[in-house]
Amino acid sequence: MSNNSDQQLDSQQPRLEDNSIPKTGGLLTSYRNQQQAASISQSGIQSEPFSPLVSAHPESSQVPISRLKGPISLPSMPLPPSHVPLSSPLRSSRLDLIATQGQLGSIPGFLSTTVDLVRHWSGKVAAVAGYKVQPPAPYMERYHAPNPQPAITESPVSQPQRKRSWRRSRTLRIAMQMRQRRARWQRAPRRIWFPLVMGLLSILLLVSFAGTSYSYGYYEHQLPRVNELANAHIPQTTRIYDRNGTLLFEAYDQNSRQGGRRMAVHYEDIPRVMQDALVAIEDKTFWSNAGIEPMAIVRAAARQYGGGSTLTQQVIKNLSNNREYALDRKLTEAAMAIGLTRQYSKSKILEMYFNIAAFGGQTYGVEVAVEDYFGLRPDCKTNQKCIPGISRLDYNQVTHKIDPLLGLARASLLAGMPNQPGYNDPTLGPDAKGRAIARQKLVLQQMMLQHMAVAGLGLVTPELASKASLLMERTSFQSYTRTKHAPHFVDWIINQVSTALGNGNAADGYEVFQKAGLNIRTTIDVNLQEYVERAIERHIYQPEYQKLRGYYATLSTYNNLHSAAVVVMDARTGEILAMNGSANYNSDDPRVGGQFNAAVNSRPPGSTFKPIEYATAFQMGWYPGIMVQDNRTYFPNGAHVGASLPLSDKEASDKHSTIYAPYDYGHNYTDQLLTLRSSIANSYNVPAIKAMQFSGAHEVLNTARRLGITTQANTGLAWALGSKDVSPLQMVNAYQTFANDGVRIPPQGVLDIWDNSGQNLYHYNPTQPPGGRVFSPQVSYLMTSVLADESSRAAEFGSDHDLSFADMDPNCAYSHTTCTRQVAAKTGTTDEFRDNWTIGYTPDVVVGVWVGNANNEQMKDVIGITGAGPIWHSIMERVMGRCNENPLPTNAFVAADQIACGPDYHFRFSQNPQWTFSVPPGLEMSPAETLIGLRGGGQPDLTIEDLSSYQSAAGILP
Repeated sequence: MSNNSDQQLDSQQPRLEDNSIPKTGGLLTSYRNQQQAASISQSGIQSEPFSPLVSAHPESSQVPISRLKGPISLPSMPLPPSHVPLSSPLRSSRLDLIATQGQLGSIPGFLSTTVDLVRHWSGKVAAVAGYKVQPPAPYMERYHAPNPQPAITESPVSQPQRKRSWRRSRTLRIAMQMRQRRARWQRAPRRIWFPLVMGLLSILLLVSFAGTSYSYGYYEHQLPRVNELANAHIPQTTRIYDRNGTLLFEAYDQNSRQGGRRMAVHYEDIPRVMQDALVAIEDKTFWSNAGIEPMAIVRAAARQYGGGSTLTQQVIKNLSNNREYALDRKLTEAAMAIGLTRQYSKSKILEMYFNIAAFGGQTYGVEVAVEDYFGLRPDCKTNQKCIPGISRLDYNQVTHKIDPLLGLARASLLAGMPNQPGYNDPTLGPDAKGRAIARQKLVLQQMMLQHMAVAGLGLVTPELASKASLLMERTSFQSYTRTKHAPHFVDWIINQVSTALGNGNAADGYEVFQKAGLNIRTTIDVNLQEYVERAIERHIYQPEYQKLRGYYATLSTYNNLHSAAVVVMDARTGEILAMNGSANYNSDDPRVGGQFNAAVNSRPPGSTFKPIEYATAFQMGWYPGIMVQDNRTYFPNGAHVGASLPLSDKEASDKHSTIYAPYDYGHNYTDQLLTLRSSIANSYNVPAIKAMQFSGAHEVLNTARRLGITTQANTGLAWALGSKDVSPLQMVNAYQTFANDGVRIPPQGVLDIWDNSGQNLYHYNPTQPPGGRVFSPQVSYLMTSVLADESSRAAEFGSDHDLSFADMDPNCAYSHTTCTRQVAAKTGTTDEFRDNWTIGYTPDVVVGVWVGNANNEQMKDVIGITGAGPIWHSIMERVMGRCNENPLPTNAFVAADQIACGPDYHFRFSQNPQWTFSVPPGLEMSPAETLIGLRGGGQPDLTIEDLSSYQSAAGILP
């Protein structure tokens, strides 16, 4: 039974008045009316017909129930009908009323008791049975009729007092409470949602405010770091070129995390297709975002390993070199990216990215990438801005035409490389190339989705994308191979420049050198350098006819000769045209020396040092015609007065002996009076020591230092014979002074240094070399006339004319005065055949050659004309423009050296070389007295005019 059955009963009863307005109000009204009727019946008073519109209590009927506030107090439960006697007047009145009205349902007492009882049990039954309590009927506003005039009764009767107040059953109250609770729960979301949302918004606003304050403070804290990173120098590759622009070597940092090959380019040099391709795959909102994408940071926090950074954030990451996968790194990058975006234009940020991003395993920056992958090298002309290879991305090297499709293909491949550059590098093999192509297709797809266009092609379409991908699939990628041409010279250049950058400290300067991004144009010609290397290989490691010995022999096996050093210098400018420090730079043989540069490291020069002593004597009055005795002579070498002579030959020839008595080459003497010309030409030792005694050891030492020799010291008479170490470079520079009429020009290895922006940092002007005079032109020519006199060397070298150009002019083998291809040269050999030298020059060029073993191992019977001489001859004639690979046999002295000549050179003198030495004014041919070598009636020789009278009257004995 339903708990609202009282409403159902009431609705089924017939109305008391057909024209009356239906009453409303629910349970409370019915209960109240029934209680009023029951009270009247129990009092035994005949009442008027019952009308629900008239209240038993007029004072309470004025207030509608719907307007009451607070809990409603219900009337007390009436007594059941059984408590009223059947014979009582009240019962009789009820029967009369029923009979009068004809309606059983209008008896209030009976229905009230019955309904109340039913209610009392229905709640229990429903609760026990588990029935769901039905919700109450919708509430209706009670109708309030006008208050009628109270009926006049004959005798008013007072109402009886109620014994207890009415209340619902406990079961019904519980059911109603549950029903009301469910109703509240159903209405709760609508009531709770608004304050919940407002609370959340308040919290978010507070957090946002706090976060904004913190972010701004953090941003201000990171701003100096942004400026530091943005203005930091990006390490760039330093490139070394030969004099003609051929790349010799690339120097870059290989140790730090930012190390690698890199060359900076400007934004305007980067093609639009390259920019679009990168933006499409890496940061499609780059041109509009503030440097960050908040959702990317959220993704990074969720994944715990980063990702999704904008291009600006990647710039910060690469500049800071922070590879840590952490949220705080993302936050730092975000703050700094915002600062970078505020301070720099988008184009500048994109330029930074292209210059610092990795495009391969050791490839940093897009410029190096296009060089490695596509062979597009930068065009770096002297003292001009380098034209980067990326600016010619669409250039086809085969057809020599612009190809927009090729540009799209290359750009899309490059744009995909910064994502895992070492993994997708196409030069690492077929698998890596496949990954690079797959990445390229993704780039092309993004370009299509973003409706990007390519100049000359239009919008990127699937057809264009397919063609671009196919082009790269057909491209052969070769891995970068680091080459080093003229390796010993390059090492020397690096040391020279690093020393200058480090203010004398080469180690400190090298850190700057390898990151400075310099372009260094050197003085050498790589073609001549390669010829020098071939000449060394040919004369040392291949069989060759030994002219002085009269048989074929391979020096490396027969004579234990394994290495050589060569320096070629322009006699007028000091420019080093070629330099080689060993027979093989990559050799591990200790006798070869490999990377040891013997050209700039000191070795005993032997007899090649003697011209310095004689030139000092020429300055002091001697000349080539003076005669000296070549015999056994005991020279005091620090011995005290009265010291006894050496008792043995070994003791006398010891260079450390206090009384020194050296032998000539061959362990003998000529025991003759010899001219200085003959003594110099044939390298006699006793005349050389006498020349030093005449000049004074300190004067000779001073001359050597003025010639640029820094390793000599006055340690006794033996150093007059070349026992003190000197580098081939310094010896060649000393001979350059003779070739340049007595003016020394320091060795020059660098012509120009400039950066990638074209700013010139250093320039050497060969037309105005920084020279300093050491000898007068007359003294220099006196020495040159001796060293160019091939006939004077006949006593030592016989028919071997490798120290002359007799193969070009046979007269040079017999007379230096009639020779039309003049060259001056001097050989030198040290004790026990450990060092062998040949140094010579023309008016244009100086060539010096040292041969021996890097570990100072003794050679076997090697002298200047057999060891260094043939190498010197081949190089000297080639640098002057002659090729002796297979020359025509124009005279008896012509012999092929079988060395590939290579391209011709373009030196200062190549078009118009000077083949003879100019005789300066102030010299004359004068006869010398055969006994004492002074002016007289003997063999005429060159003298200096203003010294003639001095020599006639001085009475100087040699």
